[in-house]
Amino acid sequence: MKKQWLIFLLCGLIFSIGTVQAADHSAVLSDLQAKYPGYYANGVLLVDDSEQQMYWYRDTELMRTYAISTAAKGLGSRSGSNKTPSGAHRISTKIGSTAKRGAVFDKLQNTGRIAKIYTAPAPGVTALVLTRVLRLDGLEPGKNKGGNVDTFNRAIYFHGTNKEGNLGKRASHGCIRMNNDEIMKLFPQVPVDTLVYIQP
Repeated sequence: MKKQWLIFLLCGLIFSIGTVQAADHSAVLSDLQAKYPGYYANGVLLVDDSEQQMYWYRDTELMRTYAISTAAKGLGSRSGSNKTPSGAHRISTKIGSTAKRGAVFDKLQNTGRIAKIYTAPAPGVTALVLTRVLRLDGLEPGKNKGGNVDTFNRAIYFHGTNKEGNLGKRASHGCIRMNNDEIMKLFPQVPVDTLVYIQP
């Protein structure tokens, strides 16, 4: 009887945690819908820096969650900071639709090289931009748009990584790293002007 009661309590706790998380996201989504209705209609990629997770929503329906890596230095918008910019963005450009898994991009150009992908932490290995690129453009003037805080000019984007073993913790130089298979699957499903929100 005690064992059954303990299982019941644990299930209730898990449900409660899930409910709080959903409620938190619901508030954010509602705010984004009010501020950016046109972009919101294309879906929302909600990046949670504290969790190192990304949540893909269509309206209020959660489609998928992803382990990601934001900047090792945390959040920030200043040019040269090597930090990930917070706030509302849109996908401005999609690059690499026909690239092979592991294709190396340099300055947003496919080099034709295929990288080795490390599924365990690989200290000392140079981080590369692989497979697909979803370039971001800020939507908040003074925060991530314009001047020395402009996300687009800083070349911040989602991309596949050769360091998959680091996903789930802060590791990038400002971009948002993803698993290569996952960004390949996501890429055709999120159009240009999909809303992206990066929160602490």
